[in-house]
Amino acid sequence: MNPRIMPSSTVRRTSRRAWLKSSTAAALGSALIAPGTSAEQARRAAAVLKNPIAGRRFRGYVRYGTGGRVEDLRLLPIQPRQVLVRTEAVVPCYTISAASIASTPAPRAEVPNHSGVGVVEAVGSLVKRVQPGDRVIVAGTSECGQCYQCLHGRPDYCQFTFTAGPWPPFAELSDGTPVIPQAGLGGFSEFMTVFEEYCCPVFTDVPPAQLALLGDQLVSGFAAGFAEMRMEPGSDVAIFGAGPVGIGAVQAARVASADQIIVVEPIAYRREFARKMGATATLDPRVEGDGLVERIREMTKGPTDRLFAGGRTWAPARPPFGLGRGVDFAVEAAGVQRYPPAVETQPDPTGLLPMHQAWDCTTMGGHVMLMGFAEGDLAINAGSLALFGRTIHPGQQGGFHMMRDLPRYVKLIEKGRLDAQSMITKTYSLEDIRRAIQDVAERSVMVAAVTFPT
Repeated sequence: MNPRIMPSSTVRRTSRRAWLKSSTAAALGSALIAPGTSAEQARRAAAVLKNPIAGRRFRGYVRYGTGGRVEDLRLLPIQPRQVLVRTEAVVPCYTISAASIASTPAPRAEVPNHSGVGVVEAVGSLVKRVQPGDRVIVAGTSECGQCYQCLHGRPDYCQFTFTAGPWPPFAELSDGTPVIPQAGLGGFSEFMTVFEEYCCPVFTDVPPAQLALLGDQLVSGFAAGFAEMRMEPGSDVAIFGAGPVGIGAVQAARVASADQIIVVEPIAYRREFARKMGATATLDPRVEGDGLVERIREMTKGPTDRLFAGGRTWAPARPPFGLGRGVDFAVEAAGVQRYPPAVETQPDPTGLLPMHQAWDCTTMGGHVMLMGFAEGDLAINAGSLALFGRTIHPGQQGGFHMMRDLPRYVKLIEKGRLDAQSMITKTYSLEDIRRAIQDVAERSVMVAAVTFPT
């Protein structure tokens, strides 16, 4: 029979048989080649089947038990939804650094950290978001776009971030020991193997070290002012903690044209840096003591107490209730002190005190974002919460939407409105990564950027 006049049902059966044959072959290689794939997609799928990257050697900082050092590693095959990224830069965060230096045990061999920036080297056959050659920010929070949280407008709680795992190994040591990427991401190595929902392609010439700050720390603080909690022009803002996250919030308040940006920070060099980045006032919580909240309330009482003229009541607050005075927005980014600092220590190492203070110094109807990891339970007076309440925003990466917000923030860096460069205190090589982790844990630097040869 002439195939050009073959019945359509026969064509469908033939196509189905061809597709089943191709899909069976693909399945044997842990990849699926769907019908109608382009030549480029087929080429990439074939690359996955052959796994040309498997066995490739590279270096990475590996923690196992309570130790950690730079090791020689071998790449394992990538899965259909995974992306192989050649790392350009990574910024160690305080949480990971403090745990590493304090020798918190790692039950399996792992490459630490949970963000970075780099160039895509290879992709699995099912990857659609990025292509080889793309520069990508690997963010600490995924955005799949399809889970319950993403579909309900909260990709900052994408279920892949919170329910995925256990993570598959992406490499092995010379003795065959499997190595996993911490949080499925890693970053302290020359290559990252990550699932595509953590990747955001960015088309920019911004230096890698600055882009690395958008994977976690700077982006969290900056998003606090725009993603969920919308800071307003002329508003009063209090920020507790002037580490990389807090400085991100300072910059958000500055970009939003806030009137007063009050930073509470025990470390002297960070108070000075906060002023350079836009803070209008800085307070040392060790000096202010129990009078800190009242000091902030007095600073933000406004020019008049005439209510019909738009003023606030200047009457003293009736504990435990706040009244008219106080900031419109408060961001708590102090967190827990997990490792003895080489600089000034914070008044409450558990991190609970600044959470209370952020709540108490906010005016009725104001907004509070709690971002720091604290130890223990936070108790808020029920009457204060019910009758003189504020809106509490959870601080999971400031509520940012990765695919929506990262390209926006890259543009702000390009235009000089968001300053990432000034935050980078020092750069390190992979060989010096132990020193970088130590400096971050001791809080002797603002940002330690680890860069890799390109």
